[in-house]
Amino acid sequence: MRTNSLSVFDTPNILLPIIKTVLFIIWTIVCAIFRICLFILQQDSAYLRLIYAKGLCKLLGIRVIVYGKLSSKKPIVIASNHISWLDIIAFGSVTKLEFISKAELASWPIIGAIAKLENTVFVERRPKGTLQAHKNMKGRLSGSRVLLLFPEATTGNGNQLLPFKSPLFKVAEKSEDYEGVRIQPAAIAYTRLNGLPVGFGWRWLFAWYGNMALGKHIMRFLKLHQTTIEISFLEPVNLAGKTDRKTLAKLSEKAVRQGFSDLLSGRTKA
Repeated sequence: MRTNSLSVFDTPNILLPIIKTVLFIIWTIVCAIFRICLFILQQDSAYLRLIYAKGLCKLLGIRVIVYGKLSSKKPIVIASNHISWLDIIAFGSVTKLEFISKAELASWPIIGAIAKLENTVFVERRPKGTLQAHKNMKGRLSGSRVLLLFPEATTGNGNQLLPFKSPLFKVAEKSEDYEGVRIQPAAIAYTRLNGLPVGFGWRWLFAWYGNMALGKHIMRFLKLHQTTIEISFLEPVNLAGKTDRKTLAKLSEKAVRQGFSDLLSGRTKA
């Protein structure tokens, strides 16, 4: 049950959201300039994207704890649950990867800028858009890159998973050109605030879902101090490249559901 009192978590410093916003704008402009320079010089921006995300974690007070390891065999498609726009920052600070997201995200304030700097593949919610997404994904994966997919196709409430949708798993189906694509499930959870465990009734502080107003949600988060996000990289799905997309989606969902439960309950071990 959600409580109306935020006295435990509210900051007495009313300037904190303003300071974080200004720092975000400055950091984003600086990284955008470097990104343009790299584009002109035709250089890869993967390391810059990693630095950008790590910097955002510092200035937004995000601590990321990682369990497990990302597979060394590439290309990889990471399939994770989705809770908030903050997921992009958290995952982006851990390793050099690129995201798959809905097309509307590109025009959103703040979040859109983050997504573009993170080299996101934007997907339109229609059959033709999905086909184009497959082409874009295969183009990225041909370079042995790492893509992050949120198969729920929307954000959850931070307490439970939504069913995984299968269309974008098609990129890992058996084919002549992409036999080697691997699916690696991963779970993400928001577990602590200022070092204190975050229970069922407080996860709405981080989860952005349903009809929540984006601006209000961002402002509420900016008032918080340190947020702990835990990410668990799970065992890759061995059937990737050998079976159909629906089976891959079901296997991935099962693994992420267990991994997510372990993170929330504190059962995950390093």
